[in-house]
Amino acid sequence: MKTLPILTATVLAAIALAGCDRPGTHTAANAANAPAPATTTDTNATPARDTTEAASTPVTGTQSNNVVTDTLVTGKVKTAITADNAMKDADISVKTENGVVTLTGMAKSPDQVTLASALAQRQEGVSRVENQVAVR
Repeated sequence: MKTLPILTATVLAAIALAGCDRPGTHTAANAANAPAPATTTDTNATPARDTTEAASTPVTGTQSNNVVTDTLVTGKVKTAITADNAMKDADISVKTENGVVTLTGMAKSPDQVTLASALAQRQEGVSRVENQVAVR
């Protein structure tokens, strides 16, 4: 049963990494969209500039790491909540941003609301839990 959280975290990490696109890594696509070379001999002409959004918006390593870390934390929290038998029939969504986990949704009892917070807080990478779960 311990392999389920590890497997879930691995799958979530793979999905997060698959969604990352680094500008300039798709050379075939870039070559197809590149402007044709100038054929004029005008020496006063200014060179063409790349005005695509990817070229003007650099992606920092820290920002990319936060997204991956937050995705992994979300997966760990979701796995912990769904694996706990006491959380049966609770409908809780999890969102993580910079280590802050936000829980939303519905629970059957106040005990489930408290347990959801405790399960989230126990996960590695969680700095704070904001519990917005309501009782049905």
